[in-house]
Amino acid sequence: QAILGLSWSLCVPHRVPLINIHRSTGVSEMAGISEGEVAVYDRQLRLWGVQAQQRLLKAKVLLWGLEGCNVEAAKNLVLAGVSLTIRDHRTVGIADVAYNYFLREDDMGKGRAESTAKRVQEMNPLCTVSSSSAPVGPCDDVAALSKELAAFDVLCLGFGVLDFDVKKAQAIDAACRAAGCCFILSVTCGELACFFSDLHKHTMQERSGTQGSQPGGKEESASQVEEFDFPSLEAWLSSSPRELQEKKVDDSIVLVSLFLAFAKSKASGGPTREEGGSFTAFCQAQTKALPNVDGMADLNHAYSCFFVEPLMHVASVLAGLLSQEVIKAITKKDPPLMNTVCFNAHTSVGLVERVPAAPKQSVKRKAAEIAEDVLD
Repeated sequence: QAILGLSWSLCVPHRVPLINIHRSTGVSEMAGISEGEVAVYDRQLRLWGVQAQQRLLKAKVLLWGLEGCNVEAAKNLVLAGVSLTIRDHRTVGIADVAYNYFLREDDMGKGRAESTAKRVQEMNPLCTVSSSSAPVGPCDDVAALSKELAAFDVLCLGFGVLDFDVKKAQAIDAACRAAGCCFILSVTCGELACFFSDLHKHTMQERSGTQGSQPGGKEESASQVEEFDFPSLEAWLSSSPRELQEKKVDDSIVLVSLFLAFAKSKASGGPTREEGGSFTAFCQAQTKALPNVDGMADLNHAYSCFFVEPLMHVASVLAGLLSQEVIKAITKKDPPLMNTVCFNAHTSVGLVERVPAAPKQSVKRKAAEIAEDVLD
């Protein structure tokens, strides 16, 4: 329902208001939202409320890497009213034109970020969409990188823009934690797509009401404050694929874990698409049993899929979930998905897994209860 609600609010033309927003919320509560914005975001104001929409209009999101889910996420977020910076140092090739629907053949040889940003901007003139073609760099200076990222609320990173260098991804996540910027890393593999989110110490301030209730109404409790402590990417990587298998984690997530572990094992840089045989040997050494992912013929085929764009409908579904998590992080509304989300189009199944698993909390018991157990 949440995904459908998001898609509905973003895609349906905002023509006829169902109720008077100003009358139902009060003029003071609408401060910061213009009449024009009310007309455009009418359905969204009903979906997640005035305060949440105000936070979205003030937010800044960095989409780093135009690949995988980030193309779809750009569309979703700009229609929701979020200002974007699109960063990618690469130039447009024929494969980009075939996959990225914001690009045209006339863009061949030009910068991906600049060419995409101008058409994303056309989708919502009320937002600011900028571009950057800055190269990735070594990412050695976390302090300098954190200053650069401090201007953003959320960073959505496509793994391919780093040439699959896990050490750089870890450094960027560490910089985001230092800067207070939420971090989302997406990895795709043909019919499979996955993202890891690190919202740090996230505070959910309210939950949505029941379906059909008005935002801010009695059905919606604004006092349900809840804390979520997200593990870092380094902590995620500390859980070996073998440990994930022992904890009965689905093989699709184990496959992604194996790819990241293989990439991390490289002395420098990331893996190349010609190393399918080495990846298979690595998996045999790192697991009790090779992962069996529906839709993947063998590990060599699965490995090759990490280096090409995912199927469009796979990117669309996962980007819808990813965009929801960005909106939750900004609005602090509704519980986030902790912390690994994976979608397999072959089985049409989406999975949510906390990696590493949450530590078991000890239950404090009264002395009288312990005495009763002893007597029993």
